[in-house]
Amino acid sequence: MSTANQVSRDHSTPEVTPEMTHAAPHSTVTALPAGVAEASQPVFDWWMHHWMDASHPLARLQRAWMESVLEAVEVEAEFLNAYAISNAKVWSCLADAKSLSDSASLHSCYHEVAKDMANAHLSRLGRVAELPEDFQQRLWEEIC
Repeated sequence: MSTANQVSRDHSTPEVTPEMTHAAPHSTVTALPAGVAEASQPVFDWWMHHWMDASHPLARLQRAWMESVLEAVEVEAEFLNAYAISNAKVWSCLADAKSLSDSASLHSCYHEVAKDMANAHLSRLGRVAELPEDFQQRLWEEIC
C-alpha cells in the first residue's frame, strides 16, 4: 500500500507529549557524528563541484539573454528618441505663426516628420529582425 493511502486511511493524530514540545538546541539537530561527516565529505565535495559546474552554463545563458534584452531596449530607446525629435519638429511647426498661415510650409514640415518617422521605424524593424539571430548565435557560442 502506498504511503499516501496509509496516511489518508490513518485518521488518528499522534499524541503530543511534553517531551516532544521541547526544542533541541540547534547544534544537536544539525551536527553529524564525526565519522559520518568525515565519510560523507568526499561525496559532498564531488556534489558541490558538479553543482557549481552546472550553474555556470545557466549563468552564461542568462547573460546572453540579458545582452539580447539590452539590445532590444537600446533599439526601442533609439526609436523613442527619433519619435521625440519628430514630435518637437511638429510642435515647432505648429508654434510658428508663419507656418500656420502657409499651408505649403505646414505640409512640407509634416512630410519631413513623417519621412523621419518612417525611416526610424524601418531601421527599428531591421534591427529587431536581427535580434533573434544574434541571440541564437550567442546561445550557440555559450553552449559550445
